[in-house]
Amino acid sequence: MSSIRQIQAKYDAEEDRLLLRVGTELDDVHGIWLTRRYLRLVLKALAQYADADPDVGVHESKSDRQDIKDWKARQALDKANFDTPFEADRDRVSSGLVNVPLAYKLNYRITKNQLQLTLLPKQGEGFNVALNHEVAASMTAILQAAAAKAEWRINQPLDPVAQQNLKIIN
Repeated sequence: MSSIRQIQAKYDAEEDRLLLRVGTELDDVHGIWLTRRYLRLVLKALAQYADADPDVGVHESKSDRQDIKDWKARQALDKANFDTPFEADRDRVSSGLVNVPLAYKLNYRITKNQLQLTLLPKQGEGFNVALNHEVAASMTAILQAAAAKAEWRINQPLDPVAQQNLKIIN
């Protein structure tokens, strides 16, 4: 398995899907279309992985755990390079846009402090990625940014009162 070099997620309005592409150190490019439903599953797996961080689990209060997760994510994102264009875009054939399958099934597990994601289409081959906490934080940010561009409102508050900006006065 080769190391991840680049991750990209782009919204395609015509398809109403996100194209997730992963470039490796061996210049392989793997791509898969993500629906809104599937994206929620991937983000859920990434969130569970962030919760499983040993530095997070030692804290009793939910707010302390969230503060540690936020701090670690900021540290990882400060190290990430989001300015470099996706290198496979230079060659249209290897750009990951030819015969990209639609994601259908997601398998994941946390082993040896890594998140193992397997993104599979209904038929054919998908791909596996192994993420450490820093790369997982970057992937989460990339997917959330693409979802925001798609206006999918993936990270909406769950409280219906907060969604409507209503104030309750007793």
